[in-house]
Amino acid sequence: MEQEKWINEILDSTSGMKPAVPNAKLFSQIQNQIDSQRKVAPQWIWMAAATILLLIALNIKFVFSKSNKEERATERIASSISKSNQLY
Repeated sequence: MEQEKWINEILDSTSGMKPAVPNAKLFSQIQNQIDSQRKVAPQWIWMAAATILLLIALNIKFVFSKSNKEERATERIASSISKSNQLY
């Protein structure tokens, strides 16, 4: 009961508040600074996206392109190095 009362008091604590209104001059200065900053050209964004996509595609290709022959050769090399799995 007391916990619910506390929760309701917290929720109702903002009911009489007014939204903050910025100073008009300061707000316009901030807007001008934001507008005057350099923006990245859309062509560079597309170039970065295409590069990331190409890298992902190449990684997927190389991960799944390992043939069975290479796997068997690796297994043969590993088995010829050590006849048992004991490390001592």
